Formats: sequence, C-alpha cells, structure tokens
Amino acid sequence: MSDFSESQSASPEPSRKPKTKLIVAVAVGVLALGGLAALAAVIAQPSAISVAADACAGAKPLHAFLNDLQDSSSPQPEPTDTDELGALDELFEGVVSVEDNGTTLIVNTKSEDDDPLGATSLALDCVYEQLDVPAHIRERIGVTRSVDGRQDGAWDAFTASWSYHPDNGANVIIVQD
Repeated sequence: MSDFSESQSASPEPSRKPKTKLIVAVAVGVLALGGLAALAAVIAQPSAISVAADACAGAKPLHAFLNDLQDSSSPQPEPTDTDELGALDELFEGVVSVEDNGTTLIVNTKSEDDDPLGATSLALDCVYEQLDVPAHIRERIGVTRSVDGRQDGAWDAFTASWSYHPDNGANVIIVQD
C-alpha cells in the first residue's frame, strides 16, 4: 500500500494552469508590443522623397559640388566671397519642394536667363543620386525639348513626369507609389 492518500495522488496541481495562462498572456503581450514598436519605427522613418528633398534642398547640391572640386587633385579655386554664396543660395530657393505629405518631390530648375550656367540642374543630379533614378530616365529627362511636351517614366517605387522649356527650366515631378 502507498503512503499517499487517494486524494493527494488523484488531484492535479490546481496552480499549474493559471501559471501557464499567465506566461502565455505575457508572451503574447510582449510580441504585440514588439510588433507595435516595429510598426512605429517604420512609420516614423522619413520617406525616400523627404530624405532626397532634405539632401537636395537649397544650395546644398552646389556646396557639395564645390567641396568635391576642393577635394579633387585640380588646382584649388580662389576663396569664394560669402556675398556670392548668398546670391547662389537665393538662386536655389524653391528649386526643390515636397508636397502631398511627403510623397511628391518637385524640382523646378531655373530658366536659361536666370541661370545661364545651369547651376540649379545640380539639384536634379542630387535627386537622381538620392532616389537611384536609372540612367534611361535621366537620359530621357536630359534630352527633353520644349516641343516634346510632358514626358513620363517609372522605376522601382516611383513615377515621374517632366517637361522642359528654356524660358522656364525643367519641371520634374516624382511621386513615390
């Protein structure tokens, strides 16, 4: 005969089920919080359009170009007057803008009269680099004439339309799908 009474050996431990439920509930809660945190991190990330606009806004493309010139092995250019840089900042004002809650990037280069050297086209080059615009789209934009009207193209998660007129410059609209 056994030393245990029948009531002790026949009844399961009553505290085991609530502990299991508690562990499962905590695990589900942790996973849910982790999922929400990951979703919040993804939502909080700026769009590629916003990142490109920030990198290419104002005279940043020109300053990057001038820095590249200074870093090259060619002879150093003469120091630039800060008044000249201010005028260049003014030239780039409004060239790059973001619309539609960060899903649309608009680049408006200046006309040939306002920008005879084509310096504002550096903003386009910057956008091309930031958004990995493929060569076939860049080339199509580069050869567009005023008589061609509005053109369009697409790559990855972007669609673009553009036009050009020497009196107005290039107008490029890029939308993130």
